[in-house]
Amino acid sequence: MVTSEVVDPAWAERLEDQVRSLKGLAALATVLALAGLGLSLYLLLLRDEGDRGASPERVARLDDRVDRLEGRVGRASDETEVTRLEDQLAAKADTQSVQDLSEEVQLLQASLDDVSSGDDSAVDAVVQLDERVDALAQQVEDLSSQSAP
Repeated sequence: MVTSEVVDPAWAERLEDQVRSLKGLAALATVLALAGLGLSLYLLLLRDEGDRGASPERVARLDDRVDRLEGRVGRASDETEVTRLEDQLAAKADTQSVQDLSEEVQLLQASLDDVSSGDDSAVDAVVQLDERVDALAQQVEDLSSQSAP
């Protein structure tokens, strides 16, 4: 036996009403989406026209200011470096002082050779040279302490 289901005629009408309602809601959502898109494009274009960034004059002023500051920094570091190098150079012994010290060392070496041979005058010469070397060392130390910052 075949049974047939009874279809409620009101059911078909309710289904049609729901489909119409969904179509209307979809159309409304589409219209709202297009309106939002149009508004966002309008605001985007409006913002681009009004927001052009810094003016060329302001950029030029800032560039000049940066150049001036870079020049100051460069000069300040150069002056400090030059002063430091001049101080180091002043603390160094000159060529004549080095040559004199070298000659005195040679004389001392000769005197030591004489002392080892037993000459009394050589002992006096060594003592004198020792005093002179001490005096020279004191002068060098004084000069170094004067040039130290």
